[in-house]
Amino acid sequence: MSPIIVIGCGYRREQLTLEAAEALKSVDRVILHTQRCGLKDWLEEQGVGFSSLDALYESAEDFDQHALLAAQAVLEAAQNGSVAYAVFDVRDVSVVELTRMAGENVRVIAGPPVEEGLWALAVGATDCWAASEWETCALHADRNALIRELDRRELAAEVKLRLMDCYPEESEIYVRTGAGEIFKTTLVELDRLPAYDHRLSVLVPAQRELTRLERYGFDELNRVIRILRAPGGCPWDRKQTHQTLRTNLVEEAYEAVDAIDREDMDALYDELGDVLLQIVLHAEIAREHGDFTIQDVTTAITHKMIFRHQHVFGSAKADTADEVLDLWQKVKKAERHQETQAEVLRGVTKSLPALMRAEKVQKRAADVGFDWESAQAAFYKIGEEAEELSRAVENASGVEEEAGDLLFAVVNVLSLLKLDPEIALNRATDKFTARFAEMERLILADGKKLAGMTLSEMDAYWDRVKLSENG
Repeated sequence: MSPIIVIGCGYRREQLTLEAAEALKSVDRVILHTQRCGLKDWLEEQGVGFSSLDALYESAEDFDQHALLAAQAVLEAAQNGSVAYAVFDVRDVSVVELTRMAGENVRVIAGPPVEEGLWALAVGATDCWAASEWETCALHADRNALIRELDRRELAAEVKLRLMDCYPEESEIYVRTGAGEIFKTTLVELDRLPAYDHRLSVLVPAQRELTRLERYGFDELNRVIRILRAPGGCPWDRKQTHQTLRTNLVEEAYEAVDAIDREDMDALYDELGDVLLQIVLHAEIAREHGDFTIQDVTTAITHKMIFRHQHVFGSAKADTADEVLDLWQKVKKAERHQETQAEVLRGVTKSLPALMRAEKVQKRAADVGFDWESAQAAFYKIGEEAEELSRAVENASGVEEEAGDLLFAVVNVLSLLKLDPEIALNRATDKFTARFAEMERLILADGKKLAGMTLSEMDAYWDRVKLSENG
């Protein structure tokens, strides 16, 4: 393969460097990423022949495929002689692909940044990316966003929607045309500009005022919490500790679960926000004490997900959900250095609700075969434990222990029936509450009151409720 020189030619012929000009005259073939650049006229004046890859824009399905096809075309040309590949900006994705394929055979001559007319207006931290990267770009409202190569109205519409996830639609932005003109407009007008080409760039200034934003990302939430915890912030937020927030974390998680059970999506995103708030608060408290930061939290869970999904990120094999769960447990056991199954059982956190903890412990025991063959076989254990509890009550000794054994046996049967004990008990509680409410309604309708009624009288109404449920 002959040498390949990648040349950043900028937007105007005046931007071409002496090094780039000499390289363009020294190679066997010049390939332009697109003819829509100032280099075309210069090459014709110098008598340097060239071809372009403009046709690839029509044949490629998306930007990623276009970049791949462009790199392959340059590689193919390099089989027959040295090649200069001219692009607006050497950060182009096709250059990344070409470098990946050809490695050290590629030499890069960088030109001026294509956004050069906007950098002077970008005060403070600035993120820069090509418009074609709109799906994967990381936006931060407190940083400038500089977007280059807005070549089509349709692309501008997609970029606008992405930017409006972070910046207000009425944000003032700067547009630099291919001719070098810079003018102001608003973000909502980004897909209504007079013309678009590869040389069009846009600068969206940072938003310093959090209250002006319409949508917020994780960075903004973290920023708000820091403000609330800082001197001069919120007195309540500043006095919170890990211990004072402990109950809040559990309550918010249960409220999110309740929204899931009710299939209320509007409530769910709100409740998940409350859960996330607790996480960010705990992380900020830890950062202030020098213990860890929110980046440690996200790093830890990311490492964990990669390590525990060895069938995706490693060489392990798991084709079904059950195989994945088996692998997950094995990886967790190795991760926690648990050498015996008893250590696995003890590893189930004691902070879980009692029914949930019992179910998890039983499943860990079942992983090594210590369980009943079926729910039917385990039924007799419920009766046995009920008898033992009855005797304990008669003897006024060991009542709590036997009551726990009875509950544990019931959880075991439900697990074998593939039922969630927490859900089953909650639904039973809901049913009891609804029946009680209907019983009381019937009593009041008859001009009576619960207070003063005997149990047998209330039972008669209770039976009426049950009969009505059964038609």
